[in-house]
Amino acid sequence: MANSKFFITSRCRTSAQVIALIGPNGAGKSTLFSVMARLQPLQSGQVSFAVDNEERDIASCHARTLSKTVAMLGQDNHVQGRLRVHELLMFGRYPYHQGQPTADDQQKVQEIIERFELAPLAERFLSTLSGGQRQRVLIAMIVCQDTPYLLLDEPLNNLDMYHAGRLMRELRELSHSQQKTVVIVLHDINQAAQFADTVVTMKEGQVMAVGQPAEVITQTTMKDLYNVDVTVLNHQSRPVIVDSL
Repeated sequence: MANSKFFITSRCRTSAQVIALIGPNGAGKSTLFSVMARLQPLQSGQVSFAVDNEERDIASCHARTLSKTVAMLGQDNHVQGRLRVHELLMFGRYPYHQGQPTADDQQKVQEIIERFELAPLAERFLSTLSGGQRQRVLIAMIVCQDTPYLLLDEPLNNLDMYHAGRLMRELRELSHSQQKTVVIVLHDINQAAQFADTVVTMKEGQVMAVGQPAEVITQTTMKDLYNVDVTVLNHQSRPVIVDSL
């Protein structure tokens, strides 16, 4: 990866689940996502996605096939043009309709509008939305792409407590009911602890630990990752972090 010390050196197979990627700023999380989505070149190693017992290597995968395999929402999203919300969601269906939406595409967009409680916003222009509303719409567009892998880089930005929790519950439901692997970069460790099936910690371009939340989110891990002292409690078999006084 250009201008990065992070190198992917092995494959990682996962069953459909929610994977939370945590670590300090500059750990390489966003860079890893960019490589996985082929937005940055892979300098070493291999990245492939398993779909229906087939491995799709990003180095050789056709662009249209890759767009039906993995969808990514980055941190910086600047959508240009005067678009209404439902029009942007339909843009997420482009790998399928190629500019000629079908009834199935319309149905998928309507399904996502209802799932993400966007009906009151559907006819509004993006320019009229608040930051939180816009973030919800962008996430919905990525879900409309209907790929088996979703990469979401800090999707909780600008979301209030209700919508952050609602989003995480919907993503977990999508993962478990529709067999999607959802990989999320999170800075809210408690959200990772509550909703993720697997937590991956990263620091200085390296994967430090992989495991269930209770295995990975510990007092020692938080000290090693962030150089902070915290207290880790247990609630319904999941860790909860509170500041040590």
